[in-house]
Amino acid sequence: MPMTTSAALQRFVDDELMRAPLLVEQAIEESMLAVKRDAAGMSPRERLLVGDVMRSLHSNRPLVVREFVRALTEQVQRELAEEESTRHALPSGLGGLSLVDEGQVEVDVEISRAIEAIRSVAEHELREVMSYTSALVGDMDVARDYNPLRPEVIGRALWEAARALPLQRPYQLAFMRHACLPLAQLMRKSYAGACARLESMGVEPAVYRTIIVFGSQRARGQQDAFFDPGANRADTSMPPSAPGGRPPGAGAAAAPTATASAATRPSLDQVLTRTDELLRDLGANGDRQQRETLRNLQRQQMVASADKAAERELIELISHLFDTLLGDRRLPSDIQNLVSRLQAPALRLALRDPSLLDNQTHPLWLVMDRIALQGELHPPPGDPQRTAMLRYLHGLLDALAQEQARDADAFRWALERVLAYERTRFEQRRGAAEAELHSLQALEDQVVAGGPPPTSPGALDIGHLDTVPADLLDDLSAAGPGEGHPRDGAQWLANRRSGEWMHLFMQGTWVNAQLLWYGRHREYWLFGDGASANTWAIRRGALERMLDVQLLTALTPRSLIREAAGRVLRKLGD
Repeated sequence: MPMTTSAALQRFVDDELMRAPLLVEQAIEESMLAVKRDAAGMSPRERLLVGDVMRSLHSNRPLVVREFVRALTEQVQRELAEEESTRHALPSGLGGLSLVDEGQVEVDVEISRAIEAIRSVAEHELREVMSYTSALVGDMDVARDYNPLRPEVIGRALWEAARALPLQRPYQLAFMRHACLPLAQLMRKSYAGACARLESMGVEPAVYRTIIVFGSQRARGQQDAFFDPGANRADTSMPPSAPGGRPPGAGAAAAPTATASAATRPSLDQVLTRTDELLRDLGANGDRQQRETLRNLQRQQMVASADKAAERELIELISHLFDTLLGDRRLPSDIQNLVSRLQAPALRLALRDPSLLDNQTHPLWLVMDRIALQGELHPPPGDPQRTAMLRYLHGLLDALAQEQARDADAFRWALERVLAYERTRFEQRRGAAEAELHSLQALEDQVVAGGPPPTSPGALDIGHLDTVPADLLDDLSAAGPGEGHPRDGAQWLANRRSGEWMHLFMQGTWVNAQLLWYGRHREYWLFGDGASANTWAIRRGALERMLDVQLLTALTPRSLIREAAGRVLRKLGD
């Protein structure tokens, strides 16, 4: 089904909003550097003022980032929902300011200054974005500005971020003053990147009066040649055809030089970018055979595009590692599709820093492990929750691919995004169980106070563990505690916190369950099944018993790269 214009603009906006946390993080960092650089020229009063601002930023940075993203998202969604034919942008002069009181004037002046800084620094890029977003909605005459991320929106979001600092207004305004120019410079790059991404999707700016066909096949034949098994091989003895299908020797002297051959060979970055596009197009449940065919062709073309023997060896090593970890049958197909998209970023990083392969705690590997864990924490394929999770993570990988991340910072940001997604899901799940929590707390208070026991079981207790197969209990007891299993169950339980995931045997099967809540006396605990809407209330005595017989353990991400490296080494030793 072709993409509608509204869907096209919404996808553009969603992609840009995903980059907002990294944008404001960079703006804060650049602002701090600018303050340090300019401190010598400040008055003593200004130095004290910005010193307090910097200290507050250090301790409240996540809050500032969150408020910027929240305000930006809310404003952009209002922009998209607007049905009026004209937009009410803030005028550039003081005449457009809302003169309510002196304090409000100061705020409006700083917002206006931020807006003007973005407009002046990114003047050319803003015109480009306007033409591209007009094309997205089919307005080839560029009758209005459809860009929801205009300077007015960014300026107001910056003020909302400044308000998050727990300081008086003069300090918040000082932050605005020092942040507006770094933010403007970053917005220039952001707008330019947005245009480049739209162009790579086949979108032609409206000023060209070109009809936009979403899912364009523009230059598709040339791009797909990167992955034609018979094209661009390392053996380049056969010269490429000349335009029109004539061999280069027809009507001209043949010149199959190494230079001409190299000119037709795609660069490594082109190969990696095109591969990621094709892997992304496989969809959430892409066929495994298709994925492996793409990866094998990718390897051939990467080796052919490498200029040095060391690069070719590194490509082969990383390909071998990913072959091994993707061969793990414990990874569902949809998660394998996600993990396979990290091979290109891994290679980009390793070419710059080969120590990546020696550091199993590098943010890239931690992101990969956390993504793989999501397959265990969600319902099976086809469930709306899992589909939403896959869509979110593919969008996250889109952002990394489009930025061609080449350092650890981008993957730290990605890891934070995955953890933020998990926190949001936990909060939603706990909110849905609010009524159940109140009932359990009342029941716990009654039991702790020595009141009569409930007439019906309010939670799983030790007496209910006879539903566990006796042979399983015997086998586990005989095996003894495994590596890392807690010796002191009571202390281990005391250290648990809401939101943590456990692997436990429940109702005849092993499940992954999240600790949603425990009572104020830690007598009653509520767990939520990751694969369904089921919840279980369990009493502390039952949990301690389950720990003793190893029917309850903590669930943590396994290191895919460590396991893959171990299997590779074992094969080499055989």
